[in-house]
Amino acid sequence: MSVMLDVAIGLVLIFLIFSIVVSGVNEWFAQAFARRGFFLRLGLQRLINDEAIYRRVLHHPLIGSLYRERAAQGKPPSYVEASNFVLALADVLLARANAKDQGNAAKPLSIEALRGALRAPVIATSPIGVALMPILDRAGTDLQGALKGIEDWFNSAMDRVGGWYKARTQKILFVIGFVIAVLCNVDTIEIVSTLSHSTALRTALDKVAESTVTTGKIGDIKIAELRDRAPTPAEWNSLWPVLDAMRSSGGAGLPVGYACLGASFVAESADARSPKLEPWPACVEELRNTSATRSISQWLIKLAGWLLTALAGTLGAAYWFSLLSKVVDLRGAGRKPSPQAQS
Repeated sequence: MSVMLDVAIGLVLIFLIFSIVVSGVNEWFAQAFARRGFFLRLGLQRLINDEAIYRRVLHHPLIGSLYRERAAQGKPPSYVEASNFVLALADVLLARANAKDQGNAAKPLSIEALRGALRAPVIATSPIGVALMPILDRAGTDLQGALKGIEDWFNSAMDRVGGWYKARTQKILFVIGFVIAVLCNVDTIEIVSTLSHSTALRTALDKVAESTVTTGKIGDIKIAELRDRAPTPAEWNSLWPVLDAMRSSGGAGLPVGYACLGASFVAESADARSPKLEPWPACVEELRNTSATRSISQWLIKLAGWLLTALAGTLGAAYWFSLLSKVVDLRGAGRKPSPQAQS
């Protein structure tokens, strides 16, 4: 039973680190390609469902000022305050309804003016007018109640957008996880097999797991903070000593990575002056040798191991840290009780 728990601790620890790496890569892509902003704009477009009003809302100062460059140009913002959206939308509706009455001054925001704007011919048949009129009817003469109703309508739509984003992110995390699992040879099946037969490796990973659970950190990465951001470059660098210790402890290295990416490789030749092989040719040679000796069934097992690792990467660091804490406590190696609890 103790061996099984040690194997579980080691595997969960590896999944925790793997999830941190996968989430960090995904966060980099999300920021580089403004994925959150793309989904926000898509959500606004579906919510308003009127191209003319949608464009005016994007260019409204309350929304357009959130863009880094010009309004509605470049990478879109990833978040819009609900109250700002409601005021911008109301302002656009009033301006559009009064567009033909250029001689009249713009009407101040009131429940009567807003209801009149929704009844204007240019808006009355628009999907946005059809959607908002019941909200105003429910509010009666209460302007703040009407604005609050529109705000709730916006928030419920953004909740759906969040669901779209999470569903897409899960797929992207799986793809990123699979690519990293293959490139770094993070094979769940092989890791479990190695942990089952190596007491030294299990002991080394137990120590790292205990430290992680006690401090809430792995390297310099505070796991609780990963909900809001990706690791910094300094935090990424702090992982390397941890990984090196895990791979080289007790003379029984963790089966992660490829031999060609490790130490220097010297061409097999009687000539002592033969040049060292660069990593890429060495990896090509390793792949060629592996392909010649590994059967189809062994490749399928390897593929299954990579797929399991990729699936683990989609669950996130918070999930694996929570599970690691429970498994470590179950083993009896959790945090020491406080002096108050001992007294």
